[in-house]
Amino acid sequence: MRTKKGQHGFSLVELLVVISFFSVMIVLIISATSFNSKSKNLYEERTQALLYAMEGMEAVKLMDWANLASGDYHLETVGSDWQLVAGSELINNQYNRTINISDVYRINSSNGHSYGEVIDSGGYLDPDTKKISVSIDWDSRTGDNMQELLEEYLYRWGAERFSQTDWIGGDGQAIWSDNTKFFSADSGVDYSIPGIATLQAGFLDWSQATTTANFDTVGNFDENDVYEKDGIAYLVTENNSWGPEFYILNVSDIYNPYQLGSLDIGSSVTSVVVKGNYAYISTADNVAELKIIDVSNTSNPFISSTYDLLGNDDSLDLAANETEIYIIQGSKLYSFSVDNPNPPQYLDDISVDDNATEIYLSENYVYVATQDDDKELQIIEVTNPANLSPTGQYDLPGALKGTDIFVRGTRAFISTQNNGSGAEFFIFDVSTPSTPLLLGSYEVNETVHSFSIVGPYALVGTNFLNEELVVLDVSFPQTINMVSGFDLDGYVLGMSANCSVIYAATSSNQGEFFIIYTLVLDCAYSDAGTLESSTFDAGSNEVIYNWLSWTGSQPIDTSIRFQFATSNNINGPWVYLGPDGTNSTYYTNSSYEFINYNSHLNQRYFRYKLYLNSQSEWQVPVLEELTISYSIY
Repeated sequence: MRTKKGQHGFSLVELLVVISFFSVMIVLIISATSFNSKSKNLYEERTQALLYAMEGMEAVKLMDWANLASGDYHLETVGSDWQLVAGSELINNQYNRTINISDVYRINSSNGHSYGEVIDSGGYLDPDTKKISVSIDWDSRTGDNMQELLEEYLYRWGAERFSQTDWIGGDGQAIWSDNTKFFSADSGVDYSIPGIATLQAGFLDWSQATTTANFDTVGNFDENDVYEKDGIAYLVTENNSWGPEFYILNVSDIYNPYQLGSLDIGSSVTSVVVKGNYAYISTADNVAELKIIDVSNTSNPFISSTYDLLGNDDSLDLAANETEIYIIQGSKLYSFSVDNPNPPQYLDDISVDDNATEIYLSENYVYVATQDDDKELQIIEVTNPANLSPTGQYDLPGALKGTDIFVRGTRAFISTQNNGSGAEFFIFDVSTPSTPLLLGSYEVNETVHSFSIVGPYALVGTNFLNEELVVLDVSFPQTINMVSGFDLDGYVLGMSANCSVIYAATSSNQGEFFIIYTLVLDCAYSDAGTLESSTFDAGSNEVIYNWLSWTGSQPIDTSIRFQFATSNNINGPWVYLGPDGTNSTYYTNSSYEFINYNSHLNQRYFRYKLYLNSQSEWQVPVLEELTISYSIY
């Protein structure tokens, strides 16, 4: 047998390789086809399982909360409604569906309300939350055991809020209809001023007022401001090359004030406010317009921190609450957090156009008196102190310059420099801060340096030489009347006052600090008063009462307290209870105190009762707003 040179063919090895290659390809094609078929089956099965799980979850969401007891269930239909029945169910002879309802526990609890993070073990039962789990288990056609699981938390409430901010409408209203009225109040409560409820003042008579004492600071420098708190007066002066600009005086005996401590600030101090252990002052210091003084030891005050505002304009005034400071400098209003005042934390600033002179903080607004002759009154919302927002303004007649401002309830009072033949003292309704409404004015006939509001009176420091202090009756803003006037030694540049005493910082060179007393022994306020609200209809007897909060002020030795009553009868009876579910305790926390859960569950109608108390002869608590949160499920 012979072959020709150059002619090639398949060897046995090569033939075997080709056969193996085609065998592998056939196996891969078959495997891929089988895999695709398996994937398709899994996809179809999981899609169907997910639909069954979603159906179960949505059915549970439609059910009455009372039927959501803990346990394992399946669905059955009764008429057109779903119903939960104990145990699992088999769907289409393949899918086993189990709906599990379980209780939820949280990390914290107060008055029966559980709140905070959900935890797996321990903690406090949250009766208003359920965990819903819907599991679908099946044996796949692929031979695998499969499961789809949906989990979700259900809540049975969405909060509504009741709020009352005014009581001037008076008593006699059994059912809530007029938001300025209430059911009853005793003689100890004064609700005559729009926007507040407080204790009734005793007899006031400024016709016999007299100076009881004065205090002469070092040198002949003006006293710019004073802040009296709990028998201690904090007095600040202009830059004093002869001595300190900050004084702490004991004024508990109004006939014999004496110095406790002092501090050299090194520049003029324009205003002072004291909160807790700190005095906050605005100054003319170009590198520290805001200064914070630790006054925990009144005999040894010291500067604990400072803040340098932008520019070199003097800061002229500040206002503070327990957590924030607001300060003006030139055309700017600044906000700072003083949760930790050392140092204060800058939050925001906003332009008030022309130079601002004085500010007053009331609830969620800062009221600004400015030298802008187009809007002497400006109102800035500070609900979020880190995002100051202009809200309202008012252009007084003429080109006036605001000198001082005060807010009580829904009324704002502003004074100006001399307006010739026009008014220098104005009263506004600020119940809607975006649109202040002028109620009345009074022609003082001179510049007003400072003023304070005590009861129905405005105590006005003027530029008159023989009547530096004027007392005005502002009970009726449309007809403001002068009550009396007093000749002092120097102009009143700043004051702190209560129903019987004025503490005055003046421009006098001989005893710059004055104490003025009415000589009326029964001036003191009532020591207690109660007010019962009208009946409020929550609209359903499937209701949970969540919390109450309030805003106002509680000077030392005074208190604001509440109790809460509910009923399923619009006429009661009304049993007033506190946070422990008895009538011997009271809600006293102004910030979201939980209402006793079980005592008021599923009661359609509610009332609140306000208790005002004072053991301080000349100080009173003031309620400005009450809010109650409730949930209909």
